[in-house]
Order: sequence, then C-alpha cells, then structure tokens
Amino acid sequence: MKLQMLSFEGDKILDRQIKEASNYCDNSHLYTATFGIAQLVLWELFPIDLDGHERLTTIANAEQLMIGNPGYNRDAFFKISYYNLDNEVSRALYQFKSFDKDFQIYVANLLLDILSQIDTKNGGKNHLAERRNNILERLCDCGFHKELLLDKLSKSSKNRKYKAMVYQCLGQDIGEAIKVNLVDCTSSEIVSSKWITEIPCTIQRARLISQTFWDGDKFNVVFGKREPKTIKYIEVPYNNLTISAR
Repeated sequence: MKLQMLSFEGDKILDRQIKEASNYCDNSHLYTATFGIAQLVLWELFPIDLDGHERLTTIANAEQLMIGNPGYNRDAFFKISYYNLDNEVSRALYQFKSFDKDFQIYVANLLLDILSQIDTKNGGKNHLAERRNNILERLCDCGFHKELLLDKLSKSSKNRKYKAMVYQCLGQDIGEAIKVNLVDCTSSEIVSSKWITEIPCTIQRARLISQTFWDGDKFNVVFGKREPKTIKYIEVPYNNLTISAR
C-alpha cells in the first residue's frame, strides 16, 4: 500500500497544558503546528510504499508514558506504523516559540531522518537516505509553500467564458487548504479567488473532493463520497456578468 498520511501526535500531557493555558484556542498544539510540513514532505515522496501501511504517525514523548518501543513500530496485525520520539527530541519540538523557517527545517529534517531510517530497515527500496538532502533543498527553495493545480477537478463553464482552477495548497501556516481561482478565458485574468476550506486546515481535504461542477455562474466543489456531503462554491462576480452582457 502507498503511504497516504504522515503526521505527528503530540505529548498528551503537554498538549493539555497548552490547551488550558490558551483558553482552549490551541487544541492540538504539535499536530496542528506540523501538519502542513508533513504534507509537504509526503507530497515530495508520493507515491511511495514505505512499509506496506497507509499511515505513519510520529509521537512525541516528553511527559507521557511511552507506549510501544522507542523508535520505529510496525504492527502487521492492526496495519499501523508509528515512531516514538525520545524525550530530548520531543522536548525540542515544544521549545519552539514560533513556527518560523527554523521550525519548518527542523521538522522536515526530523521527518526525513525517520523516513530514511524506516526505508533502510525495510530494504531501502525507495533510496530515501540518498534522496533526503535533495528533498529538503526543494522544500527550502519553495519556501515550504506549494500550490498544486488539481487538473481533473478544474473545469470550464458551459459557455467557455471562465475556467475554475482548483488548487491544493500546502504550508505550515495553512496546513492543507483548497483554493479556487475563476479565470477569464479571454484575458487570463483572475476575476475571483476564494479559499473554500478553513485556514488553517488540518485535514487532507483534496482527497475528500468527490465532484466539481458549474451551475450557471456558480462553481461548486463537493466534499464527501457519502451523505451527508458538503458543497462549497464560488461565483463569477456580478460586475463581470454585467460587462459580459453588454
């Protein structure tokens, strides 16, 4: 199976302390802070079969009791993989007071080290130990932000005047978010742009999109393959419709 999800799990004791100190504004400190970086690393690697499991969770252990063995754990029966960080590294993650470039590089380095170690343990078929430095360099070059066009979900309106460009956006400050730009097909001008997921978003939203379609001058994005589904939309601005009608 291909690796589909890469994420951190915070130390439950420290996360609870941060949650209470922030008056419940910071509900999942480490998971939220690292989510976008983890998705960027995963995107650079995808598709990759790391160890036959779809998910790898890196767990911080500063105050809480460690469950499982230090380092890499793979449970073939339950089909789960996780990596237990030691006390020193776990505390280092919580020492960052801002999620700046230093934090992003630290987290990316940590993930690439863990992934390289696991890949080597499983035969090294992905050659991550040799590739990790190039991957980190690419992440630094893009400033730890990517806007990825989802071509299959991007569609032209029925009258061919506009095209909706759907983007999967990744970054530490936004997590994984979906943005839609409406483009005038004649001038290539962006006439409207809208985030159709919350910012920051700590759910893999792109994989939840089941359908996109135009309904008149409204472009709809449907999340969910089963009921209840959620529909978000963006409309061509009224001014543009007025100009087109002249």
